[in-house]
Amino acid sequence: MLRMKILWAVLLISLATGCGQPADSATVITVTPSMAATDSTIASSSEVDERTQRVENGLIPISEDGRLDWDGIASIAERMEYYNVQGLSIAVINDYRIEWSAGYGVLEAGKNEPVTSETLFHACSVAKPVSAAGVLTLVQRGLLDLDENVNEKLVSWQVPENAFTEQEKVTLRRLLSHTSGLNDGFQGGGWETLYSTEGAAPDVTVEQMLVADPITGLSAATHAIAVPGEAYRYNNLAYSIVQPLVESVTKVPFAAFMQSALLEPLKMNSSTFEQPLPFDLRDRATTEHGTSGEPVAGKRRHYPMLAAGGLWTTPSDLARFTIELMSAYKGESSTILSQDLAKEMLSPQVEILGDTLEKAYGLGMALGYDGGVMRIQHMGGCPWGSNSWLIAYPETGQGAVVMTNSVGGSTIRAEIVLSIAIEYGWPLVAGIER
Repeated sequence: MLRMKILWAVLLISLATGCGQPADSATVITVTPSMAATDSTIASSSEVDERTQRVENGLIPISEDGRLDWDGIASIAERMEYYNVQGLSIAVINDYRIEWSAGYGVLEAGKNEPVTSETLFHACSVAKPVSAAGVLTLVQRGLLDLDENVNEKLVSWQVPENAFTEQEKVTLRRLLSHTSGLNDGFQGGGWETLYSTEGAAPDVTVEQMLVADPITGLSAATHAIAVPGEAYRYNNLAYSIVQPLVESVTKVPFAAFMQSALLEPLKMNSSTFEQPLPFDLRDRATTEHGTSGEPVAGKRRHYPMLAAGGLWTTPSDLARFTIELMSAYKGESSTILSQDLAKEMLSPQVEILGDTLEKAYGLGMALGYDGGVMRIQHMGGCPWGSNSWLIAYPETGQGAVVMTNSVGGSTIRAEIVLSIAIEYGWPLVAGIER
């Protein structure tokens, strides 16, 4: 059956944090193409308006046991209410252009300020491919080497030598592909004490986390627990070593480097790695929300691990980044990376075993294949209050970014992506009609 071709969506239920109970009805504010004339990449036509409405009203619910409810087609507003999602935003890429973007719900529960396409969300781990592209500009300039021992450049901290690193070294390639062989102290407990809230920067540094300074509450210092390059192990803290590596080479803070190396050239004017958020962006940033739809204390959480998860941005800005990356991959742009480096970033560095949706990992980007067509993607989930998903096809110029300000946004992002995929005939759902 044709429907069997998209049962990959069932697997995404494992990412959900719970369906919860219905919340108050969601306020929906949609920025349609005709209302967004300030963005020249957004088309304006009745056809796009109709497509937008079909996506908004064509969500196929995913049940708690992972089944697709084809008889329960619902709207985004209805599914937001079901999952206690207070706000979300979408940008849809078609033919290497942003075809439309939209905002739904509110910045903070109990208040009336609407989410728009200009609202900033916490990207969580979707920061990783953006950081990877930024650091690869240093490779392009000859300031870093993908296969050099990172200890050759690191100043503020060094990977401890042991029996594993005697066999192979930790390199930038291995950090970006999660094959460093290092333990992830961030997953060892105690990290809840590391965050700061709305107007404050974190009190600890990545270097303090790497040595498990008592102030961090982390239980173990970062060290090799396997031979570097041997296997894929997703690792937030190891990925964060990119941050002091960049700072060692450039002599500027990581957030400032990313601003000049990538965000400004791509005109990602609603994006930042700065913590706390700059005042000119803070007013447009959403509040993060817990499982029941309640605002987190202090509005939002900031962690010192900027490269791994410190980006605040909009779906439209992430779509601009994605379009540039796809264009570089095709050899049609070099604003950030050459075609060779873009291809390296989107080439399988290591196989991901046991995952049906993601088959391999590149440099900061997960890879899959649908009908022989390469799919690039990265998901992000902050368990206290945000979820995001970037997904695209470099060979067809299609894709989307979905971001939510609530823990309950894990499954609704899959339902939205599925609705977009069916409407636009992505390789993911080839042959499926709405």
